[in-house]
Amino acid sequence: MKKKIQTAFLVMLLSSTSVCALADNSFARGEIIFKKCAGCHGLDGRNKAFGKSGVIAGQDSADLMESLNFYKESEFKGQGSTLVMAKQLKTFSTQDLNDVVTYVSKLPK
Repeated sequence: MKKKIQTAFLVMLLSSTSVCALADNSFARGEIIFKKCAGCHGLDGRNKAFGKSGVIAGQDSADLMESLNFYKESEFKGQGSTLVMAKQLKTFSTQDLNDVVTYVSKLPK
């Protein structure tokens, strides 16, 4: 019985370590990807892009993902920030979006 408990504990420990490693990797990838966004949003995510957007640093991850998916899936005919966002995000994979959301949501407000 003791052996089964030790094995179960070891499996849980290894699983949680893997999840932490994946989260760290996602944050690091997000930081790299976000450099493409920094020209408008600032390295700290606190610039109001084109003087119109809100500060994105520290936003809720679900809200960030909703906004990014909106821009990615939209076809904008006009100009300005919405067109820039739509074009920028067309090249982002789902993993890229997840990673950048992980990074931006953890930036200090």
